[in-house]
Order: sequence, then C-alpha cells, then structure tokens
Amino acid sequence: MNRRLAFVAAAVFAIALAACGGGGGGAIPNNQPPQATSGLGNVPAALIVQNYGQSMMSGATYVGPVTNAHLSFSVLVHQQNAQALIAYAQAVQDPTSSSFRHFLTPDQIAAQFGASQSDYQKVAQYFISNGVMVAGWKQRLLLVVSGSQTSMQKAFGTTFGLYQKNGQQFIAPMTQPHFMQQIAVDAVAGIVKYRSNHSYIIVPPGAGAGLNVGYSPSTVRAAFDYVGAINAGFNGNEVNLGIIGTGPIDTTVSGHGDVDLNAYLGATGTNSAAIVTQVAVSPSPVATALATLGNPAFPYSSDFQSPPPVTAPCSAQLPNCNPEDGEAQLDTQQAATLAPFSHVLFYLAYNASDCDINFPGPCPGSGTNAGAPYIGIVEADPEIMQAINDNQADVLSLSYGGGEPQQGWTGYSGTGGYEGSYSQLEFAELATEGIAVFVSSGDNGSAECFSGNSYLAQVCDSYPAGDPSVTSVGGITAPLSGYGQQTAPWLAWGISTYDGGYGACDSQGFCGASGGGSSATGGIGIPAKSWQSTVLGVASREQPDVSLIGDPSTGVAWLMNHDWNGEVQDIGGTSVAAPQMAAMWADVLSACIQHPTVGACAGGGGPHPYRLGNAAPYFYAIYHCSATPCPALGSFTPQLSYSQVFYDIVYGDNQMTNPTYSPASPIPGASAGPGYDMVSGVGVPFAGHLINAITGLDVP
Repeated sequence: MNRRLAFVAAAVFAIALAACGGGGGGAIPNNQPPQATSGLGNVPAALIVQNYGQSMMSGATYVGPVTNAHLSFSVLVHQQNAQALIAYAQAVQDPTSSSFRHFLTPDQIAAQFGASQSDYQKVAQYFISNGVMVAGWKQRLLLVVSGSQTSMQKAFGTTFGLYQKNGQQFIAPMTQPHFMQQIAVDAVAGIVKYRSNHSYIIVPPGAGAGLNVGYSPSTVRAAFDYVGAINAGFNGNEVNLGIIGTGPIDTTVSGHGDVDLNAYLGATGTNSAAIVTQVAVSPSPVATALATLGNPAFPYSSDFQSPPPVTAPCSAQLPNCNPEDGEAQLDTQQAATLAPFSHVLFYLAYNASDCDINFPGPCPGSGTNAGAPYIGIVEADPEIMQAINDNQADVLSLSYGGGEPQQGWTGYSGTGGYEGSYSQLEFAELATEGIAVFVSSGDNGSAECFSGNSYLAQVCDSYPAGDPSVTSVGGITAPLSGYGQQTAPWLAWGISTYDGGYGACDSQGFCGASGGGSSATGGIGIPAKSWQSTVLGVASREQPDVSLIGDPSTGVAWLMNHDWNGEVQDIGGTSVAAPQMAAMWADVLSACIQHPTVGACAGGGGPHPYRLGNAAPYFYAIYHCSATPCPALGSFTPQLSYSQVFYDIVYGDNQMTNPTYSPASPIPGASAGPGYDMVSGVGVPFAGHLINAITGLDVP
C-alpha cells in the first residue's frame, strides 16, 4: 500500500451561530495541544467553532510552526432541512413506507433539502474573497475549500501549527477557529489533519506465485452461485457499479480499461469482465452563480485535476511518483469479474492543493512544509460528492473505514437540526437517489478503533459500515476446492479459525477478524432503522448485515503492478467481501432491468426505475421469512425462504489478537450462531437464489 493513502482525516467541528467579542486569544505554548479560546479580540459578528476536533487533540504534542503548507477541508453548508433528508432517506429504504423507492435526483435533493442557492453562493464567496479555492456540486451539500496556509488562516481566523500524536505528525489550529462574518456553515471536516481512516486489505505473509495464489473468479462464481446468475443472463448488464477509489489504477490500456485487470483475466483463466472507466472528480463551477450576486471579480477555481499517470513502484511523491494502489486493484478485479457485463465506474480524486506535510513534495509554495498532494482515500468526500452529483452509479462499493467514535459521528451538534456526522448526510443522499452502498465492516473484529500503528483493546465497531443508509459486509473463512465446492464448513473469521492450515498473522503480529458489533456498546449508539430493529428487536445499529469471503487464508487471487513484474497473489479482508457483494447486487439489478414488472422490481419510477435502493432491508426481510410462501413486508414479498437463499454461519467468533501487547492478547468478540450474529450478519447469500427471492425469476 502507498503510505500516503493509509488514512483519512475525519475531524469534524461544529459552528455556533453567535456574535462574540472580548479579549484576545493567543498562541499555544510549546508541547501543548491547542485549547479553545473564548476571547477573539474585536471580531464583529464572528462565528465561533465550539468543537473543532479537540478530542483528536487529546494527547497531542506541539512540534513547531508550519510554513507554506497547503490545506483542504470539507465545509458543510447549512442545509434547508437536514433532518427531513435523513427521514426521507430512511423512508425510501422502508418497504412499509409510502415513499419506498420514490428516489430523487441531485437537483431535487438540492431543492428540497440542500443548502439554498443563496447560502451556497455566499459561503463560496466568503472563501474566494479570502483567496481560497472552492469546489462545489449541484446537490449543494459540501464545498471543498483548498488553499495556501496564509489564505486558510485568514478565512478561519486562526494560525496552524505542527503537532504529533501516536507517532503521526499533523497540522491543527493553534487557536480556536472562527469566521470573520456570519455565514451559513454547519460543520467543517479535516481541520485537524489527524488521520484515523484506513482501508481493509490483508496480504498473508509469504503470499505470491508458487504458494497460495488465492481463489480465481471462476472458483468464487461457482461457490456463491454467481455462475447461475451469469448463465441466466443476470450478469450486471446495463448496470453501473461504482467504486470509491482508495488510490491509483493503471487505465492506459484498451480492452477492459485497466492494465492489471487485463492481465488478471489471462492469469486466472477468466473469460469475461466488465469495462472499467476512471471518473475524475470534476466539481461544478460556482463562478456564474457568484456573478449573479454582483461579484463578477471573484473567480471560481479548484485544484482538482486529472490524476497523474501511474508509475512503477516507488517511494518518492506525487506527481512524478504515483504507484498503483493494492486496494483499488482488489476492488476493481472482484467487481469486474463477478458482474462481468456491468460498467465499473472508478471514482478517483486528485487535489493538488490538499497536501501532506509529512512527505516533502511539489505542492504550491516553498519551504519545509510545502508537502506532497494526496490522492485517493483521503479524498473520499469529493469522490462521494461526485457520485451523488452524477447519479450514474447504481451500486457503490467502499472498502475503508475506522472506529465509529473516531469518525466524527459525535462531533456535530450545531444548527443543522440533527445529531450525528456530516457523513450521515452523504449516505442519506445516496440512499435518496436509490444507490445501493456496500461497505466493508473491518478486519479487526470488535476492536475497530485505531491509535497510531495499533488497534485499541476496546469494543469499537466500524464506520461508515454502520451508517443507517448502507449495507455492512463482513468476512468469513470459506474453504473451497478449485471448482468452488466446500471442503469444510464455512466459519466466522477470527482467532478460532487459525488451526495450522488457516490464518497466518501478518509481520506485525496482527491476526484479523471480521468486523462487527453493536453501536450501543461498540460505538455511540447509532439507532437501528426499522428494517433491522423490527426483525432483530434491537435499538442500536448492529453489523455486519451480510458476509462473503474475508479470511486471507481462504482469500482470492489478486494482481497489481503487472507492467513491473507483479505476480498473482492471494489476499483477504472485508475489502474482498464488499466489492463481491456489490457485484452480486449489480447482477440482481440486471434482472430488474430485463424484467421490470416482476417481484420487487415492479413499481420503480424516475430515471432509474430498476434501482431497489439499499440492499439491507431486503436481506432482513428474507431473513424474517422462515418458510414459503413468505409474509409480505410492506410492498416486498420474498419469493424464497431464508434457508434457501443464505448459508448460515454457526461456528466461530471474531476474536482477534492485539499486537499492542506482548505477548499478543486476544480482544473478545462476538460468537457465530444460528440466525443473525455480529460476526457474519444474516449469513452468506447465493446469487442465483437471491435473484429468485427478490424477483421471483427462476435461476437454475
């Protein structure tokens, strides 16, 4: 993995809309983290940041001043009705609601729920007038603001310093940020650049050609009955399968659109795969709108650019060193081969003014803190914004996350009329468009919180997998023959799986496990929505919802760096399971495209009538069905019973080792058992029978 892509900044702060004045603030003494200051000098009508990420600053040490840095933050412009958006997003997922599958376009989202056109323009104008570049999208949720340290300090009324925590150096405000005039901003993400998000991918020790090269696509297709769906013609045809990119792929090739995918097909003997298209983030300009406010002199500008060409493996920095990303290759290869006639849209953002000071590079400016640009996972927000703006992806796969309490869910309690993370609004908008989102549940069992280079020995589930608008995908241990036949029972992925033939730990002593748990005990209490609470009788969000391959010891074949002598290796993690599940859902949607009046496919409207929205409610409805004929859940009646569609994981647990301690100590987890459990969810689906259960179509 490229070290630049390992984590995402996720600090969120809230704004109190209040006029403040009084005494002066001041710099933070050496070796002290920044503290909130109540006095701001003579600042008329200032907007004060009441909670700008101090929790991330706990335990941080001041290193020294920062000069010539370039920074980028996501700004949540005040929404007209954020609570109504969240409510509508849940209604379109609820088969018992009259709004079920009444999906909206991004323009409709903006008109009904998003920031007003005037507020969106005025907030953009404020930043542009301070010399900051602004990027926006037509749903009017976030603005991404980027600029020099000088411009950002002016816009946020603070100075930035260099801090260190858990071995990581990062930039943070030295005094409490504030705006110099009243603007309609509810939250800002990333102003504390401490990074806690990471991708979920595990390469077993010793993996490589001549050892275990992992299951081929044909093996996976046979094991989980993708082959039945594909042979029936339900193969993702006419479906757009999106991937939120964690880093570069090499698209300088014809054929299937990706160098390594082309080579992967030959190496694994795979006869079909989707075409991959890279979608660069291209925000909508706001200059024309600003001109209508009488400010034609304020130019729109954005430093989002087409990603630089992919290079050979290297340790220098962008743009001249841009090696491939293993997570990205894994996601595209699994998605493209399991929904082989879909169109894979790979969203990748490159912001040349969002710079990491830890890696000296060519960012604008000069000096020791100029830094090198980020690409990929750190830019997940604009990638998701682009997917919402375009409304082209029918399914999305995300293979990253972090501990729920660390992802900002509790960081916002301002004027927006809801409690939670600004990310909740992103996923609510995706759900409102009917886009099914699959997110890997994590590889750290019930201990997803991360500190420095270690996982914390505490119960902590993963976000965004636990968001109420997505489907959380866990991982299992799946012993298979080369023909896709079970050679032993499928098990929960955790310590109990490691018995000689299965489950080697990595070089740091980390033995992975399927992420899972309850937000009530492992996070901060994200409420369960009706599709889960009604069936399971729980009050807080539990995950995962469903599972596929995760354990790297029964992992899949994977190829990267083909042009630089890369070989097929085996790989695992819930990063395998999420794109596999997204591909399976793309196959389901292709059945709805071909047969729009059958089963759950009927009744769709708008520009994408075949979309079914979030997949999780359908899974729980099938789980609730113990025999056929099944009872209806609102407008959806499962056509097959639970035992006909899912393999129930009943053995094992998701305990994992904790390499923080020596000797490594187990971190307790949940146990698998009959029915739903917080290791494997409702179980492992079979594609052909899933299509049958949802559509009523016979898939041999």
